[in-house]
Amino acid sequence: MKKRRLLYALTSLFSLTLVISSCGKKGETTSGSSDECDPMFGCDSSSEDHTPPVELQDDPHQDYQIDENVSNANGSMSYEIFVRSFYDSNGDKIGDFNGITAKLDYLSKMGFKTLWLMPIHKSPSYHGYDVTDYYSVHPDYGTLSDFDNMVQKAKEKNIDIMIDFVINHSSDQNQWFIDSLKDFADNNTSATSKKDWYTWSTSPISSSYKMYNGTKYYYETYYDYGTMPAFNLDNEALRDEIDNVTKFWVQDHGVKAFRLDAAMHYYGSVEKTNEFMTWLENTGKKYDNDFHMVGECWTDGNGVLNYYNSECDSFFNFDSSIEGRGDKAIVSVVKRVTDAKKFGDSIEYYESLIKQKNSNAYSSYFLSNHDMDRISDNLVDTYAGEAANLLATLPGTPYMYYGEEIMMKGKRQGNDMSDARRRLPMVWSKDDKTGECGFPEKGRPDLDNNDQVKSGVNDEIAIPKSVLNAYRKAINVRNKYPIFKHGVFKNMTAELAANDKSVLAYKISLGNEYVIVVHNFSFKNQEMNALGTEILEQMNIGNKLPELSGGKLRIGARSSVIIH
Repeated sequence: MKKRRLLYALTSLFSLTLVISSCGKKGETTSGSSDECDPMFGCDSSSEDHTPPVELQDDPHQDYQIDENVSNANGSMSYEIFVRSFYDSNGDKIGDFNGITAKLDYLSKMGFKTLWLMPIHKSPSYHGYDVTDYYSVHPDYGTLSDFDNMVQKAKEKNIDIMIDFVINHSSDQNQWFIDSLKDFADNNTSATSKKDWYTWSTSPISSSYKMYNGTKYYYETYYDYGTMPAFNLDNEALRDEIDNVTKFWVQDHGVKAFRLDAAMHYYGSVEKTNEFMTWLENTGKKYDNDFHMVGECWTDGNGVLNYYNSECDSFFNFDSSIEGRGDKAIVSVVKRVTDAKKFGDSIEYYESLIKQKNSNAYSSYFLSNHDMDRISDNLVDTYAGEAANLLATLPGTPYMYYGEEIMMKGKRQGNDMSDARRRLPMVWSKDDKTGECGFPEKGRPDLDNNDQVKSGVNDEIAIPKSVLNAYRKAINVRNKYPIFKHGVFKNMTAELAANDKSVLAYKISLGNEYVIVVHNFSFKNQEMNALGTEILEQMNIGNKLPELSGGKLRIGARSSVIIH
């Protein structure tokens, strides 16, 4: 969806292009030696730095030492899946529910707690954000029984299912819309009328009104599409129907959560939007007390804060993503563009603000999603591993986009504005193409040339220190310490770290329990103060063993540790 993010994207595009496009690409060494050079910033051991190098032993392990006894039962990492492009179970080149079921072993092994499925309802488009029937599943993806089987099999592996809930608008082919048009034309005001389920006019009141059927005009939030009429969410009969739809998916079919598409566009008023989200949250909890929602309000952190006045407890933090701006962008701090202390300060401040709005609030951090060019052009090798470490050790519910773990490619090209290239088929093997899907957007053979990685999940998982296994290690560590989800973030960089802008240290605490997390984003080993006597976890992207003694922590280049 484009219109809702246009202003935000334009304001951040220029700075991000300068920040990221000049940074390191593939070919970076991962040895972690103290004289290693950063592709963007040059060598850390410059003539002006007279600090003796910190010597550390090489890590003798040939892998990331993933604890196989740790499950995802208390985890909180979510994984976004475009069903059409994930795994094809029946040979028609279209991903489906049975394909996800077939890959649950892999998803469980990675440690994911929740699968966010992009729209699954019947729709005329490849992307599904124009729903024609809220009580259906898209026939390309299988049957409702296939969906139920997937939910049940996922539950057996401690994996919850979240669905994209597109309730700002529907397709103009939805029967509700067709009935509404007839009732408007007939001026039907009976108790069963759908006339006011949408907003109609006999004239184009503004550019947001689209002509339909020659003489009628309907209100549409996405006025550059022309096929997505916006709901009138004030209508009580419509809310009753949304209640029924919620019951259908949550109580009857085991869905644990909704991702609220385009939530900031429900109303022109933030106050009314918050009222609706609070109503929807409480509606879901009627059918499952563990039901929860995450809202998509594509704006900066200050704008998102307004929506935490609702009882929707979490919203995506777009400032943390590849399109983010300011000091909260994960890519910027990992690539040493943002001062690590400033990053920590901004996260601490933001976390405190959302808690002031809602004591149950928590963030949803992420690197990229289906509406963005994939992150792999700018974040690879050791950078990718450190981004995984940071993402997995922030509070709240972090999100990963499918294929991120194998550095899948995909971006808009030239003047084409289709997002299909951002949602390309998952690559499972460089040799075995079983289950690999076709290009997602039908009728676009001009785009059917996938700019993709050559090796897939099965190839990367067999490489002990691949990016995929770096992600897996980071998620494994997060799952081992469930305090991360609701923990309080306190920046400790000034207290613990050496005078280096590339070292980030912070405390995550919940009640009397806490851990200290330290990230060394530089290309040299570092020594700093330490509050603790034991290294609980080490995520050694740079292949050097950390040491903790004499009140000092010594940590390898491009690596992270958790100390107690």
